[in-house]
Amino acid sequence: MIEPGATPRAKRSRKAAGTRDHVITVSLSLFNARGPDRVTTSQIAEAAGINEGNLYYYFKTKQALILTIFDRFEESVDQLLNRSPGAGADPAAYVAFLTEWFEIVWTYRFLYRDFMGLIAMAPELRRRIRTISDRIRSPVRQLIGHMRGAGLMELSDDALDALLHNLWIVSTYWVVYLDVQEGVRAIKKAHLEWGLRQVASLFQPHLTEAARHWLAAQADQGRPSL
Repeated sequence: MIEPGATPRAKRSRKAAGTRDHVITVSLSLFNARGPDRVTTSQIAEAAGINEGNLYYYFKTKQALILTIFDRFEESVDQLLNRSPGAGADPAAYVAFLTEWFEIVWTYRFLYRDFMGLIAMAPELRRRIRTISDRIRSPVRQLIGHMRGAGLMELSDDALDALLHNLWIVSTYWVVYLDVQEGVRAIKKAHLEWGLRQVASLFQPHLTEAARHWLAAQADQGRPSL
């Protein structure tokens, strides 16, 4: 709400910011549903309830709009990493971390599903995706290290490196697999559980008996687990 006494300029500025946010939200929805290459600026403007000329006031090109959405994606990743636990061996910490990461990938799923087309449009995304990959793997390595130290997982350093690579591939590109291999273009939130099960299968060979007891207890209480 704009406070009483706000100047006309302040009111216009806040209205513009609200319209800009609305355009971003609408565009994200359209890109997720159809893919950015199948969405025109005219369609974005129509869905946002503004004219196309007004859209160009906020975003000069579709590339600029995509990069702004990627900025929002990076902000979500920053929030996730800032909340990730720095210590402890509770498997629930990794489950919570992974579940939220899946939620982020689902929210911005077009970035991964249509990645090859996007980097042709905005080449700098390749570097930015690689940076996020490196940042995500660090806390995951730390969490698995704590679990290994607590006797919940048994694996060598080489096996840990391989597991981290596979976890990144599956937890990030599951949306691509569903689209290309299974023909599921419209990824729904229900598919998150499917993706989590695929990641769980990567952990299973390395879990100790103590970890399996923990998993059984989680299942008995109806809580998500590895």
